[in-house]
Amino acid sequence: MLGKILLYEKSIDNAFESFEKANNIAGCAYCEFLSGNIENAKILLNLVQNASPYINWLIFLTNLVEGNYTNTTYFQVRNFYEQDLELLFFYEQNDKIEKIIQNTEYIANFNREVYKYCARVLLNNGYNKQSEIMLRDSLSICYNDPETHYLMGEVNLAKGNRQEALYQYETAIKVNSGYYPAEQKIKDIISYKKIS
Repeated sequence: MLGKILLYEKSIDNAFESFEKANNIAGCAYCEFLSGNIENAKILLNLVQNASPYINWLIFLTNLVEGNYTNTTYFQVRNFYEQDLELLFFYEQNDKIEKIIQNTEYIANFNREVYKYCARVLLNNGYNKQSEIMLRDSLSICYNDPETHYLMGEVNLAKGNRQEALYQYETAIKVNSGYYPAEQKIKDIISYKKIS
């Protein structure tokens, strides 16, 4: 646990030390991955291969950034993709981010929601235009996903397009009656209009 906290404090050497003391090989491998020491990460991951879904995900991710295509699972993408992409943004690992995002279509073979996951991370990091592209891809695959419409509303709100944002929030509610985040956003926008 301490190792993970230290990672979010950008104290990667201390995180590695903490993982090492706890005999957490996956944590050590992840530190190596974030530091750009891909070969060291792969050596460590091979020691514990198939020990857990997360380790298998890290093996997949490490291979992916090197241009090697292996397999992952729906659940590994769902559980780990966003947190790892977000951490790569935190560490400004632009080369890895670019490779992962360029391979979104490949990852979609395992989990088609990856476009939405990617869009959310891009939006969180201020890449609204790129987020919108991913959300359009997501909508083309699964139009009836309320969260994708909600995120498209967020992109439009960030662009200052309140009408389109409202439309997307309303669509989210049509797709999933009572979708609370969209209902709340609509209330906020209407309240803001009354104040202005």
